[in-house]
Amino acid sequence: MLNNALSHKTGITMIKNSFVILALALGIFTLGHAEQKFQSHDSIYELVKDIVAQNITPSAEYEISVLPLDSQLKLPECTEALEAFTTTASMNVARMAIGVRCNAEKKWSIFTTAVIKVYETVIVLAQPVQRGEIITRQHLAIEKREVSKLRGDFITQTEQIENKQAARYLQAGAILGLRSFVEPRLIKRGDKIIISAIQPAFAIRMNGVAMMDGTKGQRIRIKNENSGRIINATVIEPGLVSVE
Repeated sequence: MLNNALSHKTGITMIKNSFVILALALGIFTLGHAEQKFQSHDSIYELVKDIVAQNITPSAEYEISVLPLDSQLKLPECTEALEAFTTTASMNVARMAIGVRCNAEKKWSIFTTAVIKVYETVIVLAQPVQRGEIITRQHLAIEKREVSKLRGDFITQTEQIENKQAARYLQAGAILGLRSFVEPRLIKRGDKIIISAIQPAFAIRMNGVAMMDGTKGQRIRIKNENSGRIINATVIEPGLVSVE
């Protein structure tokens, strides 16, 4: 009976010891797990925005944002300063990839997407114009707009487009760019025109007929009505060309 009691007591002690060992093991595991730290996504976003702001060239107003990373992504906290890098030389684009890496013992790297919005005061249409219509000051308005995706094709001065000819139909509110217009035709094929030949010693004016359409400064073919010869002349204004 004594042996049985000792055996029973020893078994209870071993079970208790096993629970203690298991509890200690779980405690150590839980402690180690709790000490595991992860890099905050916000710190990555801030680094990306800082790098873009330091390298962007527009002097105009702009906004920088970063598309969110996967919320399930867990990156070990970097014990050194994070490093940002890019695969393109220019940061003046609407959307671009910016890499972030950790060079500590637990190395990692990841790519983010930065969205850059640039705002400029630009010339827009206050009312629609038809293709070929002459754009006047009454058609124009000045507004601050996002121009990030226009690749520089926008106008900031009314003088750049006033009295030009619309290259295509343009709706009200459209941002006007260099491809929005063409120089107006000052001379049309078949127009009766004056040919001016000015030299230091003399000046001659002759009648002619345009053989083609022409814009200001363009060289076009003209038929001299007196001689019947075809010559090249530069368009000066409606009804007038000049020859050297």
